[in-house]
Amino acid sequence: MRNYIASSLLLLVAFSAIEAASVAKPVCGGTSSSKNINLVNPTNPPRQCEYHVTQYSKYVCQLRIEWAMTLAQPTLESEGSGLTYAECTKDYFEVGGLKLCGTEVWQHIYVPLNATGGESVVDLVFSLADRAGASGLPTASWDVTITQLECPAGASVRSLDLVEEESTIEGRASTIKDGFFVAPPGCLQYFPQTKGSVKSFNYNNGNGIYPSRMNYAICFRRTTETKALTIRAYDFNVGDVVSASTLTTDENCYSSDSTNDLDADFLMVPQATFEESHKHATYFCGSIKKDVVISSNNPGPLMVLFNSDDIYRQNEAGFAFTYVVS
Repeated sequence: MRNYIASSLLLLVAFSAIEAASVAKPVCGGTSSSKNINLVNPTNPPRQCEYHVTQYSKYVCQLRIEWAMTLAQPTLESEGSGLTYAECTKDYFEVGGLKLCGTEVWQHIYVPLNATGGESVVDLVFSLADRAGASGLPTASWDVTITQLECPAGASVRSLDLVEEESTIEGRASTIKDGFFVAPPGCLQYFPQTKGSVKSFNYNNGNGIYPSRMNYAICFRRTTETKALTIRAYDFNVGDVVSASTLTTDENCYSSDSTNDLDADFLMVPQATFEESHKHATYFCGSIKKDVVISSNNPGPLMVLFNSDDIYRQNEAGFAFTYVVS
């Protein structure tokens, strides 16, 4: 029995070592082509820390990047016109043309990586302001998990849902089962699970400021049995919430007749219906005092879209909602 227990412990230790070894942990300035990568801030991070990711195999098509971080909040910048906008000028995390800052607790984004399409490397940059003396800035930290998602040539991405497909990748046997997590084209965020929660960038429990000049799609997995996407918004402060103390919709958020994009913060939910009033709407802005439930049954891709303009107005903290795909 003792020998059996000892052997089991050795196997457990060996398995743990293999698991740990399978996750690459490059340091600042490092490059990795591992399928699973973990980036953690050094004890004394430099003013700029760059990482580089190259393809794990010729089948890689996307990176799923999940991260938690603490950086300086956006700066409220003013132009000559007197308009104010939120911009990451002190600290920022930059990848795929997107620049973010503030506090995040396990957000995620998708970034294309396809060498045949001309994308051979993805650079991730953490840039920090000078913290010498009494800067008043938070201690910078980050923890990033990167997964290289493979799309086998000739295979339907949706046919790989949780089903293992045996393939030979660059001379070695491999089991590809990434299809469940591969996002539809054009989605910055993708939630393949049937239920979960979604928050705007730098939400920070409703105490943050969402970035200005954003326009991105948040997508959900649709199957042949999908009937609806149901959203329960439990915190929502988007757009001119000073003058709009309640949730407003459509023309109040985005006028089709306007040529001015300087006042257009909204969450767009195609063919949405309020659960309580059964009224229809597409664009949502303003603020809420209680939970609001809406459902969408639009055909085609299952998604919502968030847009933020160039103007920061008081209390633009963002949104948080739970969802169910049924």
